[in-house]
Amino acid sequence: MIIMLSMGEDNLHSSSVTPQDSAIASIESAKAELDGALEKLKELPMLDPNTIRYVAHAMRSYLTINSGAVDLLSGALADYSDHNVSVWLEGLRHSTKLMTQTVRLLTHASVAIKLDLKWEKVDFPTLVQRACHYFNVQARDKRVRIVFESSAKSPYVWTDRVVIAVVLENLLSNAIKFSEPGKLVRVVINEEPAHLVCSVQDEGPGLTKDEQKKLFQKGVRLGPVPTGGEVSTGYGLAISKDLIKKLGGEIWYERLPRHGSCFSFRLPVYVKEQSEQKR
Repeated sequence: MIIMLSMGEDNLHSSSVTPQDSAIASIESAKAELDGALEKLKELPMLDPNTIRYVAHAMRSYLTINSGAVDLLSGALADYSDHNVSVWLEGLRHSTKLMTQTVRLLTHASVAIKLDLKWEKVDFPTLVQRACHYFNVQARDKRVRIVFESSAKSPYVWTDRVVIAVVLENLLSNAIKFSEPGKLVRVVINEEPAHLVCSVQDEGPGLTKDEQKKLFQKGVRLGPVPTGGEVSTGYGLAISKDLIKKLGGEIWYERLPRHGSCFSFRLPVYVKEQSEQKR
């Protein structure tokens, strides 16, 4: 699952730091970063409605990741001796829910988002597999099955794991959203000489050539309709394209032979020299 990675995998294996201590430290760090981000909002110029709507969609994706993190931590720390931990986690869950509801009041449009990326060496197949596990819960509600496969022998990419989590959230939720009950979503990682490629394939209606020309445009809703009445804003793919570009990768679409859609993105593999340049 994606969100464990934000806790720092190296810390979890430290002999002097317990998983509970690491989780609490991660929560405190996240709170400090959120406080800093809120403070920076005061410095922003007046934004037009389109800017606000676009940013709102991006925020909702990040809130989805936060919500999953709280669920994971709640289970991992269920028996922790300090009762305050469960109180804090419940507070985080409630505040995330309130923020998500607030974000839903806004609609979406176009603007470039400036990101302070946190570059690190990431085990890409593990990241994607955890995302699949997380979205399997949502998929089961529609009787959709997610299957993960990887043929990558060199699994590492140099990227921002939270940003990738948001891209995966958009692609996987879309695949589930446009799938009929009983269908399959395949998530496949393949290795290229200098890249790893993740493909999310569904068995939905696919897109016509005219619809494909409008792909990745901000605010454009295409022909297919969510099969379970889910909300479709038309901004998830545009945000994903922006994020992947910032990470030095690319994203594209292919229509599958027997209907269905395949969205793929590639990221450069980890190179030590590259990581040293971005520190």
